Amino acid sequence: MDRLVHSLALRIVMVLSAVVVAATPAHGQRGRAARRAARTSAGPEVGVRAGYNFDIDQVLVGVQASFPLTRGVELYPSFDYYTPDNSVKWGLNFDLKLRPPARYQFWYGGAGLNLLHAATTTSHLNLFAGFAGRPGPFRPFAEARLTLVDGSAFQMVGGLSFPLR
Repeated sequence: MDRLVHSLALRIVMVLSAVVVAATPAHGQRGRAARRAARTSAGPEVGVRAGYNFDIDQVLVGVQASFPLTRGVELYPSFDYYTPDNSVKWGLNFDLKLRPPARYQFWYGGAGLNLLHAATTTSHLNLFAGFAGRPGPFRPFAEARLTLVDGSAFQMVGGLSFPLR
């Protein structure tokens, strides 16, 4: 089962990457307003997060980063540390965040690969959706994440992102 989920997650990430490369218009194909908006869009961000995993009844704290690949697609790695009683449990996520075309792009969604470490490290598929405030000195966000493990794991997180410019 673990091998099947890992294979499926890898295929999804590869397909999303191919879609991003194929669907991105060249600089000369965009209108003047679109080129101006691309120059003024948010750049890379780092942030802190806290939340709760409802399936394992544990609080989590973590960090994430966001690196724009195109105007609507970002590389979105994150790390979550769960607060279990007497063991070490963490999750490392390698996701692609997709923002629909809109003026402020509050909403986002995406998918990617999750590495979950409890007693052993296993890989799973992530699906997530959330919203974020406008870019500025900081950007608050809230997110729901479903990790497809034996059954599934659902968590809600919120936090602040800070620009790297």
